[in-house]
This record gives sequence, structure tokens and C-alpha cells, in this order.
Amino acid sequence: MRRLAVLAALLPIAGPRTALGAQERPRGPLTAQIAPLLGGQPWRHATWGALVVSLTRGDTLFSYRADRHFVPASNAKLFTTAAALHLLGTDFRFVTVLFADGRVRNGEVFGNLVLYGTGDPTFGLDTARLAPFADSVVMAGIRRVRGDIVGDASFLGGELAGPGWSPDDLDSPFAAPPSALGAAENRIRITVMPGPAPGAPARYRLDPPNDYYAVSSVVLTGRPRTPAHIEVRRGRAGGVIELFGTIPAGGDRWSRWIVVAEPPVFAAGLLRQLLTARGVRITGGTRSVVDEASARARTMLARSAAGNDPFRGALAVRRSPPLEDLVTMINHRSHNLSAELTFRAIGRMVGGPGTFASGAAAVARYLTDRVGIPANAVQVTDGSGLSLLDEATPRSLVRLLAYVRRAPEGRAFYRSLPLVGQALAGRMAGTPATGRLRAKTGTLREVSALTGYVTAAGGEELAFSLIVNDAPSIALAREVQDSIGVLLSLFDRGGVGAH
Repeated sequence: MRRLAVLAALLPIAGPRTALGAQERPRGPLTAQIAPLLGGQPWRHATWGALVVSLTRGDTLFSYRADRHFVPASNAKLFTTAAALHLLGTDFRFVTVLFADGRVRNGEVFGNLVLYGTGDPTFGLDTARLAPFADSVVMAGIRRVRGDIVGDASFLGGELAGPGWSPDDLDSPFAAPPSALGAAENRIRITVMPGPAPGAPARYRLDPPNDYYAVSSVVLTGRPRTPAHIEVRRGRAGGVIELFGTIPAGGDRWSRWIVVAEPPVFAAGLLRQLLTARGVRITGGTRSVVDEASARARTMLARSAAGNDPFRGALAVRRSPPLEDLVTMINHRSHNLSAELTFRAIGRMVGGPGTFASGAAAVARYLTDRVGIPANAVQVTDGSGLSLLDEATPRSLVRLLAYVRRAPEGRAFYRSLPLVGQALAGRMAGTPATGRLRAKTGTLREVSALTGYVTAAGGEELAFSLIVNDAPSIALAREVQDSIGVLLSLFDRGGVGAH
């Protein structure tokens, strides 16, 4: 794939009218208002692309590099959520199931307890969802498990990072590994607090409390009003986090997120803690299944394929909110983990193995066969837009918006986009865009994107996509995008442009 940063270095662009072919010159009735915002010294080494169309009249109001390929960042979530609503349906729900994989007699399980996940984005948001599962074991009269606590994530397999994800991001909470079974967003927060006096050992806390990691801390309390300096690394021993450094006496707490390397083991371990706290004795260990489903899970899937009740005999079943609600969470929060789980679930539900590749193939087929986007206009590799291999043209994104707006699932998709004045992180607040503009943001290093709908002052509905790669400043890029958003909100055909 062509790297935009390399091209920018070889072919510096001084402004939107410099050394451009006819297809790349700004055009449309809004050119005089928008084009100057995309040129000049700040964008000398950046690459802008933009397209604004009237969905009401079908004409193009502004176009600039609309067919260039850009890294779309989280605008890729638009492809994921639109495909999910179409292929899975607005009422689709994920399930999480707890069952005994063995005989249950006289309050004892002669086998394992298996927690089976299908990628429910809401189940893994925190640990509260696990408590009813532990309660169900007690309510079933089970007091002893003569086996293991197993986290079964086989529904989506063992891939935990998408193709093209930057290695620098893999330990970041926004790149938490997407497993079919997880908990607490597959991350742990470490908080370090100063001791009572300089020289005293610092205190620490893990949230959620867990047995997945042990902590080895060599953090001391330093002098007041000195900077905190703490290093965190996973120790040589498995499951050990090592802390080194100092934290000032009387100072603020220090915290850091740690990404969980094995989400299904982590979730199973948290369930085990809850069971133990409720008096359930467990003689086995805690482990995961990721490649081949447990025996009881295979039975459940076979029943489902045969049209029978797949959950007969289960100790607990949790169904997620409908997909219509989940895509709103994904697009409002730009929640990467949820987007990736939904992306891979698409691949699994249309007959694939639930890998990134199967999700990408299913979404790409939807975009080309259903939406009508040329196959060479988009490169889909993941569901969140974290991948540096993702590509999209502004025209492909606007084409998606135009198609989905009139599709049966269009209302759910439209409502999933943040509305200025209610969401969108305060952007364009107090401007004429308030209550008129809905859009999905996208941000990566040197990438900023904004794609969505506007109800213009003249009554027309517009669809737009504004993307910049190799941006010298994300803050400045957002200012430009917001300025254009306001201009579009003021558009009135009677006056041709904004007024």
C-alpha cells in the first residue's frame, strides 16, 4: 500500500491549486468558501480530501481529491456499523452463556464450568455483568466444582490484534485485544499512592481486583513536590507486573492502564473470584479455550444449527442490547474494542471463522455488492480504523452515507452518529451546526477525519466527508473541519453559498 507520508515528502503540496491535475482542483458552488481553508502554509506537507453532496438534489457542492485514498482512522467504523446493521439486522443480539461441562449431582459439578462468549461488546465493559453468572451457580445449588473454570472464546478464535495495527499501540487501552470473551474492557488500572512519609513504600491498587496479575512494587515515597517517576513493565515471570520508581509524599495518585494479554483467562479468573466469595469450592484451575470450542459449546452450536433450543440446561444466559443500540455506542464513543468485536462477528455470522480476514471480506462484499462502492476505492482490514492499512476515499464514505440513508436500517445508522450540541465532544457547540450536523470523527497520528450529514439552513440534506493525512496539527485540522461544518449548516441554495 502507498504510504501518504512518503508521497508528501516526495511531492510537497503548497496548496489545493498547486501542481494538481484537473480531477484534483477544487470544484463546486462552495469552492470559494471551502477551498481557502484547505490551502496555505499550515498544509504544505499535508493531503486533504473532501466531498460534499446534496442528498436532496443529488448534485456535488464541493469536491477536492474525492477519489484519493486516505487513511480514514475511526471513519472506518462507518463501514463496520453500516454493514453490521444490514447483515446482522437491527435486532441482532450477542449472547454469553455459562454452563456445566459435566454431570451435576448433589451440589457438585463433575467437570468444568464454562463461560462461553460470542463477542458481546457490553458484557466486557465492566465486571458487574459477571455477578449474575456467579449468583446463578449458587441458585442452582452448586457448592463445588471438581474441574476448571474455563473461558471459552472460540467463537471468534484467538486473534488479538488487527493487521496493520502499530506495535506502539498494542499496550495502549484503546487497542485492548478483541476476544469473544472478556471483562473490564480487557484492561487493568494500576493506581499508586504515596506512603505516609518520605522513604516509605508506596501503596498500590488494581482495578478490578484480580488474581491474573501479581504485583512486585519497588516504588518508594519521595520528597514532597517532586515529580513522580514510575516505570511499569511485565516481569519475566508470567502474570507479574513490576513497578519501579518514586512518588512524592502528599502528592496526587499516579495511575496507568495495563492491557490484559489473555482476555478469556482474565474473565474466567474474575468469575472464579466471585464464586469463591459465594462459598463455591473449585478444585481445578483457570484456563481458556480459543481455537476449538469446549464440548458443551459444540453441543450448543449444533442445537442452534438444527433449530433447537441451544441454551437448554445452561446455568445462565445473557443477551446483549439490540445491535441498533450497540452501533450507537460504537459511533458515539468511537469504541475500538466494540467495533472490532462487531466486525469479526459479521465474519462469523455470514459463515466465516470470525477472524479479521473473514470480517473484512464480508464488509468489503457489502460495500461493493450492496452499496456500489468500487472495490479499488476502499481497503478494509479491521473494524475500528486502528489499522494503518485501512484506506478509503471521501467519495466512498459519502456514497455509503447516501446509500444507508434510504436503506431499511437507515434510521438506526443515522441516529448512531453524534449530533452537534448533544455529543461530538463539544465540537461546533453554540454554532449554527447545533442540532443540524451529525458526524463521525476519526483520529490517528497525523490523521483527522469527519464524515456525516448536515441539514442545511435552506432545508437540504447534505452528506460530506473531510479527511486530512499527514496533518501537522490535529487541533488545527479539527478547526478547519468544524469551520466547514458550520458553513454547510448555513448553506442556502437561494444564496448559493453560506451566508
